[in-house]
Amino acid sequence: MFMRLWVWLAALLVLSGCLSRETGDTKASSAEHVTVAADDIDSAMDRGLDFLQESQLGYGEFRTYACWDALMRECSVDSSQFVTTFVVYSLTGFDESEARVMSDKALVYISKQEEPGGVWRYYSFRNSNNHVLKPDVDDTSAASFLMKRSGIGFGDNRGLIEANRNGRGVFYTWLGEEPERNNVDCAVNANVLFYFGRDDPDVCAYINDAIISGDNCSVYYPGRLSLFYMVSRALKNNVTCFDRSRDAIIRTTLAQRMVDGSFGGDLETALALNVLLDLGYNGEEVDLGVKNLVERQATDGSWRRGVFFIDSDHASSSAPTRYFGSEELTTGFAIEALKKYKNQV
Repeated sequence: MFMRLWVWLAALLVLSGCLSRETGDTKASSAEHVTVAADDIDSAMDRGLDFLQESQLGYGEFRTYACWDALMRECSVDSSQFVTTFVVYSLTGFDESEARVMSDKALVYISKQEEPGGVWRYYSFRNSNNHVLKPDVDDTSAASFLMKRSGIGFGDNRGLIEANRNGRGVFYTWLGEEPERNNVDCAVNANVLFYFGRDDPDVCAYINDAIISGDNCSVYYPGRLSLFYMVSRALKNNVTCFDRSRDAIIRTTLAQRMVDGSFGGDLETALALNVLLDLGYNGEEVDLGVKNLVERQATDGSWRRGVFFIDSDHASSSAPTRYFGSEELTTGFAIEALKKYKNQV
């Protein structure tokens, strides 16, 4: 009788351990701890760089796809410098000559999209929809950060951006738009502070409160990992007030972890790894995520496209929402995460 009871209890403990892993328990056991071989990481980064080099358009742009479904199947190329700004940022820290050549070519392309007043809009001059949308602080901030960091001259736009606030002191998205037709997005606001490289009490309180309370404060970025990525890279660029959200971001990100070690699709896994590593978290969930990311790399060196942002203007009308991303964007985020991981192990 005693022996049967002991066996039953042992079986129950084993079963409960399995269930905790399958329901997304973020406390991975020590037996799950892995370290991805440096050679495998180097190979994945090299292949990712090769893919980006081969896919970069001759004039410097990295493709953006606008899709009519969230699975990103019915898509067309949508010329914009916005995705290119993120790929260039992801190439930071790569000393390989191909990375420098790609970045230099992309920066020339981005600089040519500047408009009077030092502003940028979403659509490039190559896009027939160029003047459909007004310039905005999201594209302007993303481009301006790179121009400033690279020592490329551009118009003084800080006064224009500073004046583009609502009554709470939070930045509107669109420049030159009437308040009743404008909107506020926390990821966009994080990008403004990323460019400015400093704290702003009103904006910091708005974003921190939303993250800690779990509110969805983004109009254009449906995945919370997109917002967390903007916040974590801003924190690295002297926006110290976001340290208040650090624990909440780490906790929420780890809660998204899947049974296979990923955080969803390739895009979500790459974003999650960047966020965790930027915030100084290096638990075994990161090891397993990196292992999953390396294993998911396609034969051409890319990682699968995912939804990074959406066309909210379409979402607020009778037209279907469009979903935006690309293999180039996901690949940029992926090699950025792998580079950070290799540097800290």
